[in-house]
Amino acid sequence: MSHQEVIRQLRRLVRRLRWLSGLQLIPDTLVIYGILQLAFSGQIVTLFNTSFDRSQAVLVTAIFALIDLCVTGIRYNDRLTGKRLIGQLSGRLTTPEAELIKQFERFK
Repeated sequence: MSHQEVIRQLRRLVRRLRWLSGLQLIPDTLVIYGILQLAFSGQIVTLFNTSFDRSQAVLVTAIFALIDLCVTGIRYNDRLTGKRLIGQLSGRLTTPEAELIKQFERFK
């Protein structure tokens, strides 16, 4: 892969990681919400104005946690891909390219 292709792929990856970081806030919040509702409710748990018995609410919260885990896995794989791309770069980097690598490293 050429130097320019690696940089283009890295730019896409940084954009995707930025998007995924924002997206991850949603399942994180859902998991915390589900756990708090379970902790402070009795046999009937209300999630999003819908009543569930306790076992169903645990299942819904577990699904939220699985979604969160999937997004975390996608981010982890993207970070590994970025490290491989950076490893392919050789020679002197321009200032914008070095900044791009710094932006990627912030997502660790």
